[in-house]
Amino acid sequence: MTTTNNQPQKSPLRVVPPQSIAQPQTVVAPAATPTSAADSPAKAPTASKSYGKWLMMLILVAGGVAVSRLSILNHVGAEGEVTSRTDERHRILMPMSGIVKLKVGSNEPVEAGDVVAEVFSQEIEGQIAEAERSLQQANASQSTAEERLKIAEKELDAAKLAVVLAQRRADKQQQEIQAIISGEKQPKIREIEQEIKSVESEIDAIQNVIVGLESQISGVKTEIYAIELNRSSLERFLGINQEKIARYQPLLEEKALAINHWEEAIEEEIRLSSQIDQLTSQMDVKQLQIDQLQSSIHERGNLIEQKSRSIAAKREQIKAVEKQVEDLRDERDNDVEQYTAAQRSAETKVAAAFSEVENEIERVAQSELELQRVRVIQDDLVVTTKTTGIILTPDLDLRHNTPLSVGQELMTVVDLAQLTAQLQIPQEDENLIDLGQTVIFKLAQPNSIPYKAIVEDIQPLITPDVSGAKRIMTVTILIDNHDNRLRPGSKGFAHIETGEMRVYKKVQHELNKIFNLDKYFVGFSKN
Repeated sequence: MTTTNNQPQKSPLRVVPPQSIAQPQTVVAPAATPTSAADSPAKAPTASKSYGKWLMMLILVAGGVAVSRLSILNHVGAEGEVTSRTDERHRILMPMSGIVKLKVGSNEPVEAGDVVAEVFSQEIEGQIAEAERSLQQANASQSTAEERLKIAEKELDAAKLAVVLAQRRADKQQQEIQAIISGEKQPKIREIEQEIKSVESEIDAIQNVIVGLESQISGVKTEIYAIELNRSSLERFLGINQEKIARYQPLLEEKALAINHWEEAIEEEIRLSSQIDQLTSQMDVKQLQIDQLQSSIHERGNLIEQKSRSIAAKREQIKAVEKQVEDLRDERDNDVEQYTAAQRSAETKVAAAFSEVENEIERVAQSELELQRVRVIQDDLVVTTKTTGIILTPDLDLRHNTPLSVGQELMTVVDLAQLTAQLQIPQEDENLIDLGQTVIFKLAQPNSIPYKAIVEDIQPLITPDVSGAKRIMTVTILIDNHDNRLRPGSKGFAHIETGEMRVYKKVQHELNKIFNLDKYFVGFSKN
């Protein structure tokens, strides 16, 4: 190109421009008017300049096309504020109001589990002393109650022995009475007693049947309970599914949810409702079975009452025979009743003493729990850090031996090895950003050193910016704080390396960001 422009005196026949541009001049210049040999050299430079001009334009166009096809490294820039990672920071608060005794200072490195402070609380000290006094009193009361229980148990043993001796005397007297009435009346009484035993056997058989029926009822009730549990579980799932349908409805109307998800939820609701109806029907059948069994039990109960009345009538016959010996027997029976009443009184005293012991044991347990609870709180007054990092709280030494309130921030520990920053990226650059891309981050100050980072998270939600004029997406980058000089709250600039891009594509992309040409030319950014 340079050689052509520097030699305009050469003949235009040496240059072969494109036919569409040079053809009119080649026709006019040589053949339009005959000229002398002296005039020809004067017109040659004019033709040479014209050809050179067109050649220059072609070269410039070709060069522009070639340059536009070149690939260049592209990046997306954005501002961001440095923050610490969520799982790598620990905001330590006062566990209770008290005086702080610090174990560390500002900008001091700590390891997870290190003691960073101790809190002295007069309130907790008083509660511990009170809990220890309560425990001592409860232990003393328990010992006293246990002694009372031992005395009451000895009295009960004596009363039981007296009852046994009185019962033996009554039994002996009864044997003597039976010997007295052994004449004509004895066979009659034996006959009646045999009849009573026979009826009692029948009653026992009926009661066994009733027990079997009641066992069947219990089994059916167990089945009903199992069905009820299953139905309750299905009803709970049905409620969850109905809530899901309620959430899906507005999303479906906004076309933010596929119709097949909503239809699956509806089908699940129908299936659960059908299963619940089937279980309800099963419960009704089981309840009917219980009613039938209870009716059978009622019939057998009536039969037992009839036989019991028969036994009562036969026993009245025996009473008539035994009437003559009642006076002798009553005396012994009264003795047994008196000693039995004394035994019941002793049993009441034992029960009361035992209840008192249980109450005191419970009181001791509660006192121990209270003392344990307060000591756990006291242990919490030894403040440790859950995170390995550096203490970023400024002027931390001013809080040493200072009273602070519960919940007040004591210090913040942050692991500075890796930090994050959230970038606001224009929606038009969305297709250029991907996870794992390399990022260079610099502070917003002169001579800031670069920090390497990568794209860690891309939030899919697109939101308007503060002005409302543009729509942005939020990208989180993970910064390698190799020198630990970056601090949360610092602001800077990030350059996300998005790979190579042809020059014409870069120009096209930037024009689309400025003028939103996709709005006027469909598919502009994809051409």
